[in-house]
Amino acid sequence: MVLVRRKRVLFHDVPEELRHLIPDQQNGDTNSSAQPNPNGLYRLPASQDRDVFYIPDTGEIFLDYETYAARMTFYKLNIFMCEVTGKGNMDFFTAMKSEQSESTVLHARFPEQLKAAVLRAVQWQIVGRLDHLVEAVFDRFKDRYFKGEKIYVDVQGDKYLARIVKVFPPRNLKSAVAAAASTAPSIKLKLKLSTNGTSPPVNANTIANGVNGINLTPPESLSPGATSPGATSSTSKAPSKYKPSPTQRVARSYPSAASGSHVPIVGSPLASSVDGPDMKPILDSTNGTSSTPSEPLIHTVGADLKLSLEEAVKLDDPTGYYYSVQMLGEGAPDTEGNLDAPMSTGDKWSGTEMEVTCTAMSRDRLGFNKALLKRFLKDALDRTNAVASPWVVKQQLAEKYGIETQMPEEVREGVEGVKKLDHEKRRKIWEDREGPPNKKRKGMLTDEEKVARDAEELKKQQELERMEVEADLAARRAAAAKKRGIRYPTEDMDVKLSDRDRKAGKNLTRPKFEKNVPFGKSFETFLMTWNFLVTFGKALNLSPFTLDEYERSLRHSLVELPCKIICDIHCCLIDMVKERPFERHCAIISLMELKTTDSTTDTPMTSGEHEKEDDWQVEIDELVAALADVGVSWETTMPALFESDVRDGWEPVLVGFLKDYATTETFPRLRPILTHLVYGPSPPLKDDESEAGSVVEPCHPSDRYPSLPIEDKLAVIQYLCDLAMACKPIRTALESAEVDLTDLRKEKIEVNRERKRLAEELSQVNGDANGSNTTAPLTTGNLETNAKALAVADAASSTSGPNSDMDLDSEKIDASSDVTSDFGGSSTVGNSARNGKDSSSRPGPKSIAHAKERAMAREKEKEAKAAQASHRRKDDDLTKLDRRLEAIEREFRQIMGLSRTRPLGRDRFYNRVWWCDGLGSASLLGHSGNVVYGTGRVFFQGPSEVDQEVMEGREDFKSEILERRLTEEGEDGTLGSGEWACYSEPEQLEAFAAWLNVKGQREFQLDKTLKLWWDYLIAGMKRRTADLASAPQSSAMATTSSSSSRRAGRGKAEVARESYMTWTNKRR
Repeated sequence: MVLVRRKRVLFHDVPEELRHLIPDQQNGDTNSSAQPNPNGLYRLPASQDRDVFYIPDTGEIFLDYETYAARMTFYKLNIFMCEVTGKGNMDFFTAMKSEQSESTVLHARFPEQLKAAVLRAVQWQIVGRLDHLVEAVFDRFKDRYFKGEKIYVDVQGDKYLARIVKVFPPRNLKSAVAAAASTAPSIKLKLKLSTNGTSPPVNANTIANGVNGINLTPPESLSPGATSPGATSSTSKAPSKYKPSPTQRVARSYPSAASGSHVPIVGSPLASSVDGPDMKPILDSTNGTSSTPSEPLIHTVGADLKLSLEEAVKLDDPTGYYYSVQMLGEGAPDTEGNLDAPMSTGDKWSGTEMEVTCTAMSRDRLGFNKALLKRFLKDALDRTNAVASPWVVKQQLAEKYGIETQMPEEVREGVEGVKKLDHEKRRKIWEDREGPPNKKRKGMLTDEEKVARDAEELKKQQELERMEVEADLAARRAAAAKKRGIRYPTEDMDVKLSDRDRKAGKNLTRPKFEKNVPFGKSFETFLMTWNFLVTFGKALNLSPFTLDEYERSLRHSLVELPCKIICDIHCCLIDMVKERPFERHCAIISLMELKTTDSTTDTPMTSGEHEKEDDWQVEIDELVAALADVGVSWETTMPALFESDVRDGWEPVLVGFLKDYATTETFPRLRPILTHLVYGPSPPLKDDESEAGSVVEPCHPSDRYPSLPIEDKLAVIQYLCDLAMACKPIRTALESAEVDLTDLRKEKIEVNRERKRLAEELSQVNGDANGSNTTAPLTTGNLETNAKALAVADAASSTSGPNSDMDLDSEKIDASSDVTSDFGGSSTVGNSARNGKDSSSRPGPKSIAHAKERAMAREKEKEAKAAQASHRRKDDDLTKLDRRLEAIEREFRQIMGLSRTRPLGRDRFYNRVWWCDGLGSASLLGHSGNVVYGTGRVFFQGPSEVDQEVMEGREDFKSEILERRLTEEGEDGTLGSGEWACYSEPEQLEAFAAWLNVKGQREFQLDKTLKLWWDYLIAGMKRRTADLASAPQSSAMATTSSSSSRRAGRGKAEVARESYMTWTNKRR
């Protein structure tokens, strides 16, 4: 069964109106008039004048198309899972085909001879988990084999493929069946064997009931003319060199034996039964069951799961069975249906028959193992969710293998007993909670009293449940009010500003938003199109530009001064999209179809009814005639546009592009935009009139585009961006982005590892320096201290001797010479003594000590300088690694912006915070290393509808959340769904960061992200503020035209100096 969210799919029932019309298969009704046609339309009998919709794969019937379409849409969602394989993310029909194919493979791999026996054994079994049932079935059947199975026989250490021809049960099987029947409390079957092996007549009802759902056959029902149990039709003989093991016996053919007879080996258990006068032949069973009166009870007791494994082995030992197997040679055909078919003679054992026990037999592991058995049982069994529900074989398989589908009475009684025990247990728990029940006996109550008592108990139960819910809610509120034991960060709505935070001066109210975003309701389209153009600038061959420049270029309305940004945006997008296939004049065709549709409706629409109030009223025929000569062969005009710096004539190319790519369905604003581009008002009648004429006349698109409404300009650019998303350069950029992200992640790991190593070395060096005699770390100040110590030692040595007028040469003597001089080893001292100098002029012990101190100070100074140089190099390397990490973060942000633009985070009231700088082809740093900006602002988007529902779904929404929003956001600070606002000043952003409470989960992540990009945010805002202050103010931006030529000339000059007019596309 196909699963959806780990639950089975529930199908629609047949509508009530059609129940009597659907054929009843159980009663044999096959009304062909109620069968579906190939188109899925279910045709009812001629007496019913209506059609219904039918899904053949599920058998569901729907009376209307809406319900049918909704159901088909649900089935085509990728939310379904194949129950057999566990694969998910598929639609219903794919999952169903997967289950069918896997089920077919499963049933083909599982031995056919085992299916009936296994299914009979597990029918009506009450086992909690399927794994336990699989373990029990596997332990029972791993050493039990049935006729027709392909198995492996161990012959002298080698395994050979063989097929079981006959199964010979042990002689004590009848007594074992009688013992098992006597142990069953609900089955009264006694088989009293006589001394000669026969049994008295058995009741027909007892035979029909059988043991544990398996039909029993009395020995008298066996054919009196049956052949020997060891009969066989094989004429082959085992080689003389083969010596059978104790568990194997070779079946030799005798020429005098009749066809189909087999004489077992003398001394075997079967031989004694053949020689006996009262021998009753026992025939084998094909599937291990006795479905016909002529078949014996093969593995009947052993397969009974109601008995323990030890009891089943004791009563029906699998090692007591003998199997007559026929060896199969290499390439032997699959002749399960014909066991007497000739075998291949390519192998020396081919065609040989042997009698073996289960100890020398084994199955193929791929055909019988626990995993395959579990899949088989999972596919073949079903169970309800009620307590103590038994496993039931599915109806189709039960009918195929003749398994009883009516629950036995003992199983039903057992299920009811378990349910009763569970009910008593729950009732006892309830009574312990509620106190002793009413002591008045139930038999003494009337019907009215019983109804009143039940109603009172129900009322008490509901009241108790309500009190429990209120107590739980009160406990939660108390715990939230105390704020004890809360692990931060937690849900932002549960975090409130404490008195300590208020005393510390933390802002309670968020800084006020700037809601005057450009273009009002069209701001989201405006921001989205700018983000696409800047992010995929390299793929589009379009240089980046700021959001302010994009805004001014859209507001540009001077015909004489073409705007380069607008020109290159349309040209680059059209140049990329033109590689896609198109249908010539599809816009004209869609307009004509629109005209036909309007003329056939009951209330025909007048021209311009689909348009805005400022659109010109032009008939479709006139519009089509005017478009005939505009934009012809626009594809060949594109190369000439890029060769020219002016891009003159791109507006007709746009009209021609829309004619071949757009339709009224894909681009709803097609008609009013084309009308505006090719038609316009007549010029004024007088020179001093400011208003245009009222007559509509054809115009050139270059003269009409500047006056196109901004909403329509954005609609055209958005339509081009949507078409460009499926183009090859964009897809290539997205694919390469994934590879670049992987490389950046690996590089970041390596850089972090190297940085950690350097940091540990630096901390170790500083720790050694702090732990040594030199108390300060190895810095420049430490070196100066060592130099001062050296100077003090020199001064002390110069004044320590009795003769202070000692020459400088004696002061420069080193420590080694001082030591040798003290012991008389220096020739200089001896000469001075012979020359009559005073012996007091010799350097004394203090001078020697000072000399040693000076030498040690010099050595320490050298070591300190070397350590400082090493420390400085490591510091420089650490700084380089930090800069590389910053560069990796910037590159990571750029590449991540290609696939999806993500907000910085959300505040406590689910307002999204957007910062669109540094994405895609736009960088955060310029060529000189200075911070550049794209938007220079931080935008805020109101909570989505889902977030709004989450807030409104809280229990304290009306009592606390609304009041908090009014207090913490301000009266004008609340944003609705789809509303936008911004911060454009650094002071506003700093106040907003101080307002955030990091104890909340959302604001904790938002504060973390803001700190990561804080320097770039503040620097971009400051630079934008400086650019706006230094930009020239255009007087021509306020009005569309000017009646004064002098003022118009001054306005054009000022407009030409603005940044958006001086922008150049360096990528073309």
